[in-house]
Amino acid sequence: MSAGPRRPLILVGPSGVGKTTIADALVRRRPDLFALSVSATTRRPRAGERPGREYTFVSRTAFETMIEDGHLAEWAEVHGEYYGTPAENLEGLSGDGPVPVLDIDVQGAAQIMERGTGAFVIFILPPGPAKWIDRLAGRGTESPRAIARRLKTALEELRAAPSFEHFVVNADLDRTVERVQALAAGRSGRLPQASEVAVLCRGLEAGARSEIRRLDGAPKEKE
Repeated sequence: MSAGPRRPLILVGPSGVGKTTIADALVRRRPDLFALSVSATTRRPRAGERPGREYTFVSRTAFETMIEDGHLAEWAEVHGEYYGTPAENLEGLSGDGPVPVLDIDVQGAAQIMERGTGAFVIFILPPGPAKWIDRLAGRGTESPRAIARRLKTALEELRAAPSFEHFVVNADLDRTVERVQALAAGRSGRLPQASEVAVLCRGLEAGARSEIRRLDGAPKEKE
């Protein structure tokens, strides 16, 4: 890492782009440099998830109390559930320990940036619509209607991409992790230019809209 001010690392991007996988890989490879920031949420744990590892699972009442008491650095309500980053996760950066890595949505990243934490934000993009949509659908835990809803949210997040400064295309996990680590250390290398990002986002948006139309036409699941 650079010898300059220590900054939380934020990975932002649309659902299904691999933010969590990248964050996990960073921490696994360099636990001396990075530590996962565990978010709080009101949604129920998915199969294989453990409290305190993927998320801190809390009640809706407890989460709303955290909001009222100012204990969250950022929070949002997504598809009827609350998600947020405890403010304490971003504290204690003056020592030599690892910096927190957050994988959050665009709205959350904007809130943290407004708090003046000096966070370093990288927008992660999928290499194309096909792999991205396959990744979303391949979770096996979402109905067609839920996947369509996620894609609609992702479209809004993609439209916010031009407001960010740093981009990495997640075409290969190993290379993506290397590029993210290099950026966090102040070494940029060859990164997508604004014109390249714009072309990629247009293709992603077109693919997402096409898939949304297909999913919206699928038979409705039974209640």
